[in-house]
Amino acid sequence: MGRSVFSRFIDQPETARHGETGVRWGGASASWDELLVRGRALGGGVRPQRTYLVDPRAGLDALVAFFAVATVPDTVCFWATPECGAQISPLAPALYEVCNAGILEIERPLWGVMTSGSSGTPKMPVGYGDMLEAVAMQYDMGVIRPTFGADEPPCAIATCLPLQFSAAFFMTVAPALFLRRDLVIFDPHDWRPLCELAQTRNVLCLSVPAVVAAGYLSIPEPIDMSRAALLLGAGYVTRDRVVSIREKFIGAKIMNIYGTAETGAISVDREPGHNRHVGRPIPGKPVWIRDRNDEGIGVIATTGADCRSFSWTPDGGLVREEPVVASTDYGHFDADGCLVLDGRCDAGEKLHGITIFPRETERHILDLPGVIDVRVGVSIGSGGREALEALVVGTASVDNVREHCRELVELQRPAVFRCVSEDEAQRIYSVHGKLRVGGGQRL
Repeated sequence: MGRSVFSRFIDQPETARHGETGVRWGGASASWDELLVRGRALGGGVRPQRTYLVDPRAGLDALVAFFAVATVPDTVCFWATPECGAQISPLAPALYEVCNAGILEIERPLWGVMTSGSSGTPKMPVGYGDMLEAVAMQYDMGVIRPTFGADEPPCAIATCLPLQFSAAFFMTVAPALFLRRDLVIFDPHDWRPLCELAQTRNVLCLSVPAVVAAGYLSIPEPIDMSRAALLLGAGYVTRDRVVSIREKFIGAKIMNIYGTAETGAISVDREPGHNRHVGRPIPGKPVWIRDRNDEGIGVIATTGADCRSFSWTPDGGLVREEPVVASTDYGHFDADGCLVLDGRCDAGEKLHGITIFPRETERHILDLPGVIDVRVGVSIGSGGREALEALVVGTASVDNVREHCRELVELQRPAVFRCVSEDEAQRIYSVHGKLRVGGGQRL
């Protein structure tokens, strides 16, 4: 008999002093012990050497189903929605058996979590399930605990992001589950549960800048959030964004996290807003630059417990990957050991038959006062004519942005500009907090 993903809670001495902990998901709640008991009861129908899918959208039933799979040895657990491309057979609420996994022999338990990419192609990074305990401890010691200090009691963990994607699973579900921390999952358009919690205890909330913007619109007046820390993903956090968040969430700690579904979290910046780097590597996380050029720029590479060891697709099944995981970004380290992003490896786009790199233009526009977010890409106008378009969020005007971009070489200079306020921008962000380019007017 092999090992299961979950065998015990990693109890901390402080946890026992602060009573029973659990999960609040919308209007439902349960303790971790209750969820484990329910999961073990459901696990009677789970068999070793088989692959299962747990639907993360199913509320507390999703955590029960996870325990059902995680407590049975030699299983594979896909934490993903049923639309991921797997052929599934329903077993219980939120729990399905995967019929086309193509995994013939399971020597160690495996996990798989869907990526948040926009290609439309189902892709599942897969890692070893018996390493999830180590992942939870790494994020707790490297990211969560240093935020409030070693002498503070364990904080609650919260998020309003979709749990089916890797960042939410690794940064919130795994640490809360294995370390038996309070976990709060709330609606992205109603941040009152988080604000209420932060009035009485420390809480770390995972989100993205665009969702935070929608969140503070749901709070009518500025509120003391000095016991809250906002851990933000989805790229750089601009100075104007930091200012606007703190105007409503007074005293909140703001941090920027960088990583991908394949690499796990790579670095954290505890003082964002400078647009220069994404912080230092998380303690215990090896990070280096591979295939460097003369300027020290190369592909960001890493390895570790939270990195994928395999990839899974509905057609190709499970494929073993090399142990060193290359990020999708180019980067370099500055003199202080902070990681600087120099563009995506796959970010080149064709404009009039020439390859350009829109991320360089984005970095330039982010330096302009009044810019909170930006996305640059090639759009197709009437008659199929191509143009480089910049979609800018903030208070900067089209004239200001256009003038600022005159410093760029012609190929990197947008021809189409759209400037929208932060309120207007909420309808054009994706569910992952990323701006969508398209539909601009030629100026």
